[in-house]
Amino acid sequence: MRILIVDDEPLVRIGIKSAIPWEAHGMEIVGEAADGEEAIRLMIEHKPDVILLDIKMPKRDGIEVLQDMKAKGIEAKCIILSSFDDFVFVKKAMQLGAVDYFHKPTMNVNDVLDVLKKMQSLLEPQREMPIERGFGKGDALRNMLHGKTENAHQTKLNEGNLHVIVFSIKNYVQVSNRYTHDNVTLLPNSITNILSELLAKEKEAEFTQIDKNLFALVTSNIRSKSEQATLSYVNDLIQLIHSSLKRFVNIDTVFGTSDVFSSFMESNRAFTQAKQALSQKFYRPDLFIFHYHHEHHAGEQVLEQVTTYIKEMKMGLRENNREQFMTNLVAWEQFLQEEECMSEQDVHKIYDFILFMMENGEEYNEYRNKAAETEDFTTLKDVYRPFFDEKWNKGSLANHKKYSQIVRNILKYVEENYTQDISLKMLSHHFHVSSNYISRLFSQEVGRGLFDYMNEIRIEKAKDMLKDYRYKIYEIAEMVGFNSHVHFAIVFNKYVGMSPKEFRKENS
Repeated sequence: MRILIVDDEPLVRIGIKSAIPWEAHGMEIVGEAADGEEAIRLMIEHKPDVILLDIKMPKRDGIEVLQDMKAKGIEAKCIILSSFDDFVFVKKAMQLGAVDYFHKPTMNVNDVLDVLKKMQSLLEPQREMPIERGFGKGDALRNMLHGKTENAHQTKLNEGNLHVIVFSIKNYVQVSNRYTHDNVTLLPNSITNILSELLAKEKEAEFTQIDKNLFALVTSNIRSKSEQATLSYVNDLIQLIHSSLKRFVNIDTVFGTSDVFSSFMESNRAFTQAKQALSQKFYRPDLFIFHYHHEHHAGEQVLEQVTTYIKEMKMGLRENNREQFMTNLVAWEQFLQEEECMSEQDVHKIYDFILFMMENGEEYNEYRNKAAETEDFTTLKDVYRPFFDEKWNKGSLANHKKYSQIVRNILKYVEENYTQDISLKMLSHHFHVSSNYISRLFSQEVGRGLFDYMNEIRIEKAKDMLKDYRYKIYEIAEMVGFNSHVHFAIVFNKYVGMSPKEFRKENS
C-alpha cells in the first residue's frame, strides 16, 4: 500500500516515517509534502493509496486539498491530522470524503497502524483471494458489502427485500479474554459455528465476520411481497441469534439493521446504514436492537456549539481555571446526551486529549487503556470524572510547608496560573501587600527571584511538551505562557543551554 504524508511540520513527518516499520507491514512511503499545492502535485505523480493529511497548512489547507482531489478525480483515501479544536474542520473533511482522523497531540502509533491495516485489507487482499465455497462465501459477501457486487451470485442471496444486519459483542475485551487460550482467541470460531447451525436451513441468509468485533448478516426474501413481513422475519432472526449466543457462549450482543433494499448495488449503502444504526448503542446501552432511521445529521449550529464547549475546556486547562473547565465539561456531556451528535470515536478522542493535557505519564496510559474498554457514554464519563476531580483537587501546599503563609499562597498561585501574564503589581493587588515586600520575602525564603521561579516552571512544562513532536514550537510557547515564541526561545536557551528546536531534536 502506497502512502503520502502531508504536513507542514518536518518533525511530524519524520516522526510518522520513523515510528512504523513500513516495509514489514507491506506499506511504502512514496513521498512527503509540506503544503497543499505540493501535495496535489505528488498525488498526481505517485498515485498513493492513502494520504495522511494535515488540516492546517500554508498555501492550501487540508479542506482545499480534499476539494481539489474531488475535482481532479483523485481517489486516494485520506486520514486527517488535526489539532484539538479543529472539530468543525474535521467534520467538513469527513463530508468531503476523509475516512478517519487523528488528533496530533494524542496520536498513537498503534491506532494509526490499525486504521492503515484495515484500509490495506480493503485495497489489496480482496482482489487476490479466491471466493470461498460453502457457508458465508467469505470474500464474496464482504466484497458485496463494500460495493463490489460482481461475485454476489456466489451467495445464496437474491435481489429483493434485502436487509443488512451488523452486530457486535458487548464488553468485547473482557469477553474475548475468557475465550483466549495460548494467545489464540477462540470466540470468532465459536460464533461462526453457532451461526452456521442456526442459518443452515435459511435459504436466503449469509454471514461473515468483518472485523474482530463486527459481524454482518445479509438476508433476502423474494417470496414475501410485504415489507412488514420481511421486517418481522429480520427481527425474529435477530432474537434467535441474540438468545442463542447468550445461551451457548454466554455473551451479550447488540444489533443494527438497515432499511430494506432491492438490489445488490445498494448493499454498500445498506451496510453503512446498519453500522450507523449500531453506533446508537454508545448513547443507549440498555437496548440491543437498533433500526436505521433517516435521522438528520447534526447541523452546523450544533457542531459550532460542540466546538465552543471544547475550546472553553481547552482554555480552562491552559489557564488552570477549574471552574471554566468543569462547567464546560458538564455542559458538553449533557449536550451530547441530548443531541447524540458526536460519534463514539470522536468522544473518546476528546476525553483522551483532556487526559493527555492533565497527565502525560504512566497514569495517562493506565486511564487511556481503561477507557478504551468502555463502550457506552455514561460509563466513559464515570471512568474519567474521578480522575479529573482528583487532578484539580490535589493541592501543592504539602510541598511548601517550610515557607511562610504568604509565600505558600504565591507559590500555589504561580503554579496554577503560570500561563497568564503575572506581574509584581498584579500580585500586590491580589494579596494586598506591597510589591517590594513580595519580591524581598520570596527571594529570602525560596532562594531565587519570583520571575526566575516562574520561568523555571514554564520551561519545565515546555520541555515535557517538546518531547512530543505533535506540538508546534510556537504553540508550546503560547501554552506555557509566553506572548512571543522569540522571547520563549531566548528564555529557554538561558535555562537549558540550547534552543527549543535543538532540545526537541535531541529528545524526539
